Amino acid sequence: MKVSSKNLLYSFAASALITIIISAGFLQRVDRWTQDWLFQNPGMASTDIVVVGIDETAFQEIGPYNTWDRNVIASALDVLASDPDHKPAVTAIDVLYTGHTSEQADRHLADAAKKLGNVVVASIAEFGQEIKWQDGHAVSVDTSAVVNYESPYEELAEAATIGHINAVSDIDSVMRHALLYISPEEGDRVYSLSCETARLFLESKGEELRLPPVNKSGYFYIPFTAGQGSYYDGISISNLINNEIPSEFWEGKIVLIGPYAPAFQDQYFTPIDKGVQMYGVEIHANLIQCILEGRYKTEVPNIFQAILLFALCMAAMLFFLKKSVRIGGAVFAGIVIIGALGTMLLYAAGLITHPLWLPAGVFACFIISLAVHYIRAAKERQKLELEKERITTELELATRIQVSALPKEIPDEKEFVLYASMVPAKEVGGDFYDYYPIDDDHWLFVIADVSGKGVPGALFMMVTSALIHHVAVSASETNPALILQKVNNEICLRNPADMFITVWLGILELSTGKLTAANAGHEYPIIKKAGEEFELLKDKHGLVVGAMEGVRYKPYEIQLEPGAKFFVYTDGIAEATNAHNELYGTERLAQVLRKYGEAAPAEILHEVDAAVNEFVGEAPQFDDMTMLCLEYRG
Repeated sequence: MKVSSKNLLYSFAASALITIIISAGFLQRVDRWTQDWLFQNPGMASTDIVVVGIDETAFQEIGPYNTWDRNVIASALDVLASDPDHKPAVTAIDVLYTGHTSEQADRHLADAAKKLGNVVVASIAEFGQEIKWQDGHAVSVDTSAVVNYESPYEELAEAATIGHINAVSDIDSVMRHALLYISPEEGDRVYSLSCETARLFLESKGEELRLPPVNKSGYFYIPFTAGQGSYYDGISISNLINNEIPSEFWEGKIVLIGPYAPAFQDQYFTPIDKGVQMYGVEIHANLIQCILEGRYKTEVPNIFQAILLFALCMAAMLFFLKKSVRIGGAVFAGIVIIGALGTMLLYAAGLITHPLWLPAGVFACFIISLAVHYIRAAKERQKLELEKERITTELELATRIQVSALPKEIPDEKEFVLYASMVPAKEVGGDFYDYYPIDDDHWLFVIADVSGKGVPGALFMMVTSALIHHVAVSASETNPALILQKVNNEICLRNPADMFITVWLGILELSTGKLTAANAGHEYPIIKKAGEEFELLKDKHGLVVGAMEGVRYKPYEIQLEPGAKFFVYTDGIAEATNAHNELYGTERLAQVLRKYGEAAPAEILHEVDAAVNEFVGEAPQFDDMTMLCLEYRG
């Protein structure tokens, strides 16, 4: 295929720019969350691992944790050692015991650990910067040096195996990596509590430990097996001390003793379930099972992935520029599918790659090629002579794009009938509505109003609409509150203009008539129950979307019987203003709805539009006016 110099230059420049932007971390958070979704799937927790919780039950029976001395944990070890024929293979204690307290308690704990055998106790390191000197000159700075190290007191250290419990989350506060070892002294290595526990367990079975592959900082990826509560059977340390568990239960197992109460603040978000924090002792359980099963994954270095991304983007860009948009779109879809399958196959083979790098890169190439095609076609058709004509053409294009983004067809469903309309105040607007099926029994209905008009509002509107569709349809999500929560978090990540949007989102279960909805600062819906009149529903408002990350929205339910209707709208209706500066208001709107309550949705919208126009008269329209009315037929 002959390649023109211009196409080669475009392809090289675009591919280089895309590679630099993506590899610099532009997609970092959403890419990691996609990795979590693809790779972190719950499995079966090992029955060889038992978690004994220092929990609320223990506080009630033994007393507040700050009143405990070391005799408490020593007593637990004594019980585990009381039946030599049924001892656990390894016992790990996820609690730090540094320094001396009372001589009797310290000796009791050390003796209990020695008697039980194969006990792993915790140490911890503090990291910071350390300057390395040579001949009186600073030659380097180690930014991850161990500046302080706390290990168990001497007697306990001699009676047990030491493993560190340092834990570090990623930048999004999700723990995906574990630190295999630390080096308190030059040439010295202290392996993690999880690693040492797995090693002792394997040695008890006559097997050898195979260490996981780590990066240059000593971290390795954690393939989680089970979520919070999967290893914990409700066994409290008080149950253990009171000898309430048969000794046969512990035989040959790994017993993890650690904090299992919120008061310890030893909880972390994990990729297997970002909605529930996992206690540190259960993260150790996941790590131990990973090491025992040898399910190690190697993260392919970014530099290799960046080189491959550049080469594939270069080839794709040259192809897109040479071929028609239709053929290029088909090839783009194929590349995305092949890339997704390749990512999964590589993970199964033990290699972790960035799942969004290739799709995002090729998509950017496709969009750029579309722009190039458009520019070339525009130059061939005409050259704009006036700036006003150029702006007018762009606004008309934006209007067509916006209108094309709205639903064009009325759903042909026997369970309901609806009608919707939008009249922008400018050439393009910041309002939108949408409706589509999530699955065979659920339809999503949404209406929203962006804090802005014109092109910025329209662009923000289209991004929000696309995000809602992606979150709802890709995951078959039928909880409107969770959809708003995820969309809000994504928008807050990249919102330099600090725009926000009010949203009312409802999901109708066709078979039952149950409407589940959530409101993010939007106008109150107006509901008509079967045989009754339209009434304003003052539902609970959440914060507008885009204002603050981490907002949680509350859903509510409405049971629709055959003949029921709901009417949703943007504030352009209620705030329509006449020449006397009077607002139309929700009461006038409700009166029109009550008057035509038995009419079909299309007629209702027509009458509302006529009533508003009559009220406003010759006064200019300052805001977009959008409405949606649905009648449930059952």
